[in-house]
Amino acid sequence: MKENSKRILLFLYPSENELVWLNFQQLHQLVPVLSQTGLQSSLFLLDKKDFLRIDKTQAEWRYGLSSYGKSYLGDLFPALLADHDKWQGDWSIIVFLEAPITDKNFRYLRSYLTQNKAISLTRAVYLLPGLLTEKIQLELQKTYKNAALVLKVSEWLFGDDFKIIGQKAQLNDHFELYSSISKEVDRLIRIKAENKTFTQQENSNFFSALDRFLSVLVADEAILSYYFPEVEGVKKILAKFQKCLKI
Repeated sequence: MKENSKRILLFLYPSENELVWLNFQQLHQLVPVLSQTGLQSSLFLLDKKDFLRIDKTQAEWRYGLSSYGKSYLGDLFPALLADHDKWQGDWSIIVFLEAPITDKNFRYLRSYLTQNKAISLTRAVYLLPGLLTEKIQLELQKTYKNAALVLKVSEWLFGDDFKIIGQKAQLNDHFELYSSISKEVDRLIRIKAENKTFTQQENSNFFSALDRFLSVLVADEAILSYYFPEVEGVKKILAKFQKCLKI
């Protein structure tokens, strides 16, 4: 899916557990690189995939996120899912044994696990917070019987998990990024609330903060709050971006 489409869906995500509605003009402000025709085409394709709800009862149509769209974003950005806030430090450990003929040296599996937010502890050991997702479990059952082993670990007996996992998952970097992004959006909200608009520089600052937010959200394995309880949740930061757009 194209980045502009991901951005549209993300801004329709119910960050405060209420359906978010944005009209065409607001969405166009969010993706100014698209022409009106280009945005119409993107919305048509998203609606065709059943990712959108469209309210046609008013003169100006409003767009919201469907349950399918919400599930798609949950898979794409696990940090959006509330259940991860309750994670208590248990892991699923995937150990590579002997590569099957269909995937020599486990090249595909390494890439697949990384794309699904697994953390590479070594070349032959990957960590996933909590239980395996159904998606990964099906992939292992289909192609990697007797080629990989999965263990559940609930307690570290030796070694500093914060240091080891923190370095592998770049948790310090994520924490600092989220903190700086949140402060910047707070500043922009105050400016827009007072002036009702942005200067060219302020508009540039908004999209710079948004790009940084998207980049860290893609890499977020949804374990940050366990090691940094004081970090502001990604849904709260997203709600700030949405508020800034609507002012």
